[in-house]
Amino acid sequence: MSHRTDEHDQWDHLKDAIVGLGERSIRKSYYPELKAKIKDLDQQRVFFQSILNSIPDGVVVMDPSGKIRQANPALCRMFGYSNEELAGLDPSVLYENNCAIFRHDDFPTTWCRRFVRKDGRVFLGETLNSEIRDDQGGLLGTLELIRDVSERLKVIRQQRQLEEQLRQSQKMAAIGTLAGGIAHDFNNLLAAILGYAELALLKLPPGGALQREIRQILKAGGKASELVNQILAFSRKETTKRIPIQPGVLIKEVIKLLRGTIPSTITIRERIAATDRMILANPTQLHQVVMNLCTNAFHAMEEQGGEMTLSLESVRKLLREKEEEREWIRISVADNGCGIEPATLERIFEPYFTTKPSGKGTGMGLAVVHGIVESHGGRIEVKSTVGQGTTVQVYFPVVAGVEAQRPCKEEQSLVGGDESILVVDDEQMVADYLKGFLEQLGYRITICNDGSSALALFEHNPQAFDLVITDQTMPGKTGFEMARNMLALRPDLPIILCSGYSSALSPERVAKAGIREFMMKPVSLHDLAPVIRAVLPNRPS
Repeated sequence: MSHRTDEHDQWDHLKDAIVGLGERSIRKSYYPELKAKIKDLDQQRVFFQSILNSIPDGVVVMDPSGKIRQANPALCRMFGYSNEELAGLDPSVLYENNCAIFRHDDFPTTWCRRFVRKDGRVFLGETLNSEIRDDQGGLLGTLELIRDVSERLKVIRQQRQLEEQLRQSQKMAAIGTLAGGIAHDFNNLLAAILGYAELALLKLPPGGALQREIRQILKAGGKASELVNQILAFSRKETTKRIPIQPGVLIKEVIKLLRGTIPSTITIRERIAATDRMILANPTQLHQVVMNLCTNAFHAMEEQGGEMTLSLESVRKLLREKEEEREWIRISVADNGCGIEPATLERIFEPYFTTKPSGKGTGMGLAVVHGIVESHGGRIEVKSTVGQGTTVQVYFPVVAGVEAQRPCKEEQSLVGGDESILVVDDEQMVADYLKGFLEQLGYRITICNDGSSALALFEHNPQAFDLVITDQTMPGKTGFEMARNMLALRPDLPIILCSGYSSALSPERVAKAGIREFMMKPVSLHDLAPVIRAVLPNRPS
């Protein structure tokens, strides 16, 4: 028979003996009073037992020897024991490896202990111990109150994670604003560098060594411009233009870039096949995907060195259920680095999740990769073994019947004219190279360095100019504001608006205002010349 049942039976026997003694007593007058006292004691016992049973936290009561005497229903549910199973046991059966009480980082004001359930599962609980003493101070036993804080701990950690994500989001927003300002200034510098290089190229005889060197300047400047656009695309939400491209060409460019940036302790191998296959993608975003994957592979081998393999091939396979088998371009980045733990592997695409030390990663790399791949209708798979390495495979759907866009040749003939053009730009270098180029094509050029003075000049004689080419971001009055004022005076005026960066403007808003063309800096002179002829009403014969 259990301890709890024995105790209850002993009380019933004692009660019957006292009542029997009263009934047999000579002084029968004491019997009703005695019976009332016993009833009162019985009610108090039931009352205090009900209080114990109704406490939502676990309560375990120990006798003076330290053995469990009683546990309330909440504790029995918490641990999976019955009251009868616990009675007489040492309370250490509830503790994980006799775990002592300690202060937990998430609950610094209370004592905690690691407890173990009957099925072996461990949980964190708050604990409060108290001695039970009688009126004379004699020790009757001890009491421990236990509160399971597993769910609270989970909520606290989720809240902390959300707060960290919010802080990171605010940092990204600040970076986006900063990137916009940097992009405007940097694109103005690039515009001058590329513009003067194009001017020099036009003045040199073809085939010379100096011309080849200037072409390298133009090529490097073009890459710098793409880098700025990549930063802007990363820092703001926007729909990027996709074109048919051969990814093999882009991957070879990435490999060339990597060879000059990663240490010689890491060997780069390439296996490029299916170079004739086309995918519909944004080149900058595809470059970002491959570079992020290669950067992660590099970090996995940074300390010990190793081998990174980039491969490209065409495969036919079914990647998901309820989808038809189709042809894919598979881009793989493999390394023989440290590998990824299975628990970490499940979270690698979560925004802001990183295992890198502070200052070496934001946790956004693979999240961005996943977003770009999914937005392109692609798929991504990761295989990793701890101590052996990781392989990331990215799939993009192959498109048929299209050709890659060819860049405009610099040798194409440039068509000019004799119209009068007002050039408005607060950067004197940009205004000067535009003046030099356009005058070489036969145009008559007037320069203003701010929107207010340009508008005043135009208002003096609205018919004096056949075309206005203006920058957007200028002190005083923006190019967009100036253009609207000019169009109010002369609605048929052709205007070309150029911008290094402006989050407030879009091609749709510009067109709605009546502005003919919107071009992003740095503007290539070979791109600008045909646009000028397209917006001017009369083409030269």
